[in-house]
Amino acid sequence: MPRPLTSPWPTQPGSVFFSSAAAPATLQRAVEAGRVRRLAHGLYTADLELEPVALIDRNRWEVVAALVPDALIADRSAANNGQPVDGVLHVVSNKRVRDLTLPGLVVSPRKGPRPLAEDPPWAGGLRITSDARTVVDNLALSRARAGKPARTLSRAELGDWLVQKSRLRPSDWLTDLRDQAIRVAHELGAAERQAEIEDLIGSVAGTRPVRPSAGPLLRARSAGGEWDARRMQGFTELAAYLAQIPSGIDVPESLPPPPGDLDTTLPFYEAYFSNFIEGTEFSVDEAERIVTAGEIPVARPADAHDVLGTHRVVSDPVGRAVVPGTAEEFLDLLRRRHQAIMGGRPALRPGEFKSQPNQAGSYVFVDPELVTGTLVEGFRHIEQLPPGFPRAAFHLFLISEVHPFDDGNGRVARTFMCAELSAAQQARILIPIVYRNEYQSALRALSRDSRCELYVRVLSHAWRWTAGMPWHDRAAVEGRLRATNALTDSTDAEQTGVRLVLP
Repeated sequence: MPRPLTSPWPTQPGSVFFSSAAAPATLQRAVEAGRVRRLAHGLYTADLELEPVALIDRNRWEVVAALVPDALIADRSAANNGQPVDGVLHVVSNKRVRDLTLPGLVVSPRKGPRPLAEDPPWAGGLRITSDARTVVDNLALSRARAGKPARTLSRAELGDWLVQKSRLRPSDWLTDLRDQAIRVAHELGAAERQAEIEDLIGSVAGTRPVRPSAGPLLRARSAGGEWDARRMQGFTELAAYLAQIPSGIDVPESLPPPPGDLDTTLPFYEAYFSNFIEGTEFSVDEAERIVTAGEIPVARPADAHDVLGTHRVVSDPVGRAVVPGTAEEFLDLLRRRHQAIMGGRPALRPGEFKSQPNQAGSYVFVDPELVTGTLVEGFRHIEQLPPGFPRAAFHLFLISEVHPFDDGNGRVARTFMCAELSAAQQARILIPIVYRNEYQSALRALSRDSRCELYVRVLSHAWRWTAGMPWHDRAAVEGRLRATNALTDSTDAEQTGVRLVLP
């Protein structure tokens, strides 16, 4: 029986190897036979399916360590958490002079001092500059050229980078960083940068004035309106998606309000479902007695007041359609709606922004000190969006992601979503019980993975469902709720394959 062919190089999917794996003639024959592909000088793969760019991305640090073994991740790339910027990875190397061009990646070297003792280890056995050295290195002037970004951050970018870093560090970090950066500057032969180090770090720490040319984050910090830059990136991506929703997503251009009873049956279920999503669970009959007869269960008075408060907001035919025109109006309306919804829970400080961090599981929402700035900066995207569904979807995510209050954030976020739809003479969006898991999963996927498409699809389906319900006929509504599985527990539905059916 013939022995199976073996290769002197790895053949598993997604792997790469180097020319040292076999003699040049052997590699050449393998390439000609179509058994391997050459990705770059000295770099090969036996994976004939995966795109070269994906192969490099998957094996980036192994490849860089092999082809530029003395590489020190530095300059703009070090400030970008060690990642390439616009496809360019900036490194210090005294062995390689020219750029290393790979599929989807250019490794751009410059000569410079070897790694210092405090420069930490990086993937693939490489090193990356310390925070102190990153500051010193990025104070060197550089220019963008030949389609590549500037090697170093601008002064404004470096200031904003320090603002973001300082949020994650102890209160004395900036002082220690200044001292370390001055020492590193002298060690690297760049003592002339000491004055700039002191001025820049002092402006971030608030002990020196901020230049008019400073970056937006540093200027916002000095004015007390600092925002969460990572969240802003997500808001920007969502706003761009909502401004031009792809036609294949099949979001209706318009869904007019369903005819009939929009002042009793629809607001009742809107309040009922909005509270059920948050774990305030009553039967339909119990909730109806709370809303119509004011029967407050002795054992659950605060929960009952949550339902009542939400109902007051969404049943007001004028107030429920009010939308803010400015950031100041947005903040004021946000506080007032929260006060109305959560007024039955004084311990949760209704109408006041949180003073302590809050989270869902391991996911931490926006820091209390950044709430106002992030809301204001995020709101700026609203005016770029068409009225109706795009603004509604953006408002929902903005408030949900910032989570500005101790509790009640989801409830108030949904009132803003529906207000945008009402103001545009469109059907509102209710999230029925059966749809809770899909709704919350879509929000999580948008928060963590920027999955705009999933988020929009989920809201669009709930929009169609709400617009198709016979809210004018209470008896018909009850029948439709059963027929569409709207009242089915979402976890039970997930386990049994039950879905929200359009009416």
